[in-house]
Amino acid sequence: MSEAEDRRSRIKQSIAASQDRLNRESGSLPALPRREPLPDRYPPEDYRSLAAEYPMLTVAAGIGLGLLAGAILPKGAGGKAGRRAMGLAAAAAELGLVLSKQARDRAADAGRDGLSELGERTTPLRQRAVRAGGSARSKGVRLAGEAIRLAAKLRK
Repeated sequence: MSEAEDRRSRIKQSIAASQDRLNRESGSLPALPRREPLPDRYPPEDYRSLAAEYPMLTVAAGIGLGLLAGAILPKGAGGKAGRRAMGLAAAAAELGLVLSKQARDRAADAGRDGLSELGERTTPLRQRAVRAGGSARSKGVRLAGEAIRLAAKLRK
């Protein structure tokens, strides 16, 4: 026999002995518990269903992306973005104020027109309409004041 054939036969004997030892030892070990299959073996259809199935993974990914964006963006970019956001918030507050004033004026005009049509014969209804108009006006003024306060906080 050649040296290669001799080596090959020793390897085969070693493998056979190792398989016999494994079979003897595995008989004394308890059987491993069966692993339950995963509930959904198909991938999610879109990112919304993935986020719904794994909410903690979604939170972790959001935090990771935030940290990555914070590390990549230069320090001055945050200040610029903040100033721009503040300007946009102030513009939105002013727009809300103007729109609330226009809505108040239109409601007042409609109320006056309705009251003139009703005339004096329906005094209780007229009083309720006047109270409702005053209430709408005060709420509009309160909302406009709130928008101004928010814009002032954002400017700080």
